[in-house]
Amino acid sequence: MKLDGIILYLSAEFFGLIAVIPNSEVHLYVVNIEYPGTWIQSDNDNKAFELNNLLSSMETHLNDMAISLTMFEEAANRSSVHRDHQGEWERDRELRQQVESHYKQSLPFENEIYQNYDYHRAEIEKLVREEKLKRGITPSSYERRYVFIHAHSFISSADSFSKFLNVLAEESELSVVSEIVEELNTNLPALRKVRNSAQHSEDRSRGYGKPADVRKKKKMDLKPVDNGMIKSESGVLALSCLNGNRLGYTIDDGSYQEVEISLNTLAYFSELFHNVLNSFRWHGPARLTPHI
Repeated sequence: MKLDGIILYLSAEFFGLIAVIPNSEVHLYVVNIEYPGTWIQSDNDNKAFELNNLLSSMETHLNDMAISLTMFEEAANRSSVHRDHQGEWERDRELRQQVESHYKQSLPFENEIYQNYDYHRAEIEKLVREEKLKRGITPSSYERRYVFIHAHSFISSADSFSKFLNVLAEESELSVVSEIVEELNTNLPALRKVRNSAQHSEDRSRGYGKPADVRKKKKMDLKPVDNGMIKSESGVLALSCLNGNRLGYTIDDGSYQEVEISLNTLAYFSELFHNVLNSFRWHGPARLTPHI
């Protein structure tokens, strides 16, 4: 399955194994998972129990990817909507005038505000901020972070899915599962590296790559990058950059890599998971998740 060969349908239709459920503001992605049976068949009950637990954890991370993608796109859509900056500026000005007027009236002397202007100006600013929060106005710095938080959540869930897949390949000893691991590593080689750089930004931000290089105080050799957003022949140290729907980091070898936060990626992981499920022998009736 190629990641770039998937068509996105924004309607209440089934997208392969992904249901797209619309509401008034955002399309909710639901991964429809079909288990061939109730329990894995194995001569070793303890082993079957472990394998089922691993699959359950993978399902959780796949669902987390769907939720994160939904929230990522919602946040991205909100940030792309044209804002009435002039109107916001006027409302802010009026609020400040009201707060300052009430504040001046509360002072014991009419001109006291000018005798200790810096102090009173700071107090007025506190009152303005308090009133904005009461009115449900979100700090702009928070608004800008939502899309990044959901992008990182998507990447983290995808990487956790990958880690459980690796353990499942070892524990099951099934060659087909090992082949699925190799396929994922081939199609998304940047996933683990980007996730590691996100986890170790304290090292990347200082120019260090691998843990051994941190101990040796050896800086990374930055590689050239040209991705439409960043262009540098000498390389660049970039952390948590969103290029459209692609989250990018400078990874431990000094190159800049990105992972796509998209329905394409979610659908790919969904297909991998169903291939994993179908590689086992099952007993009991088939079941569908998540429960609705």
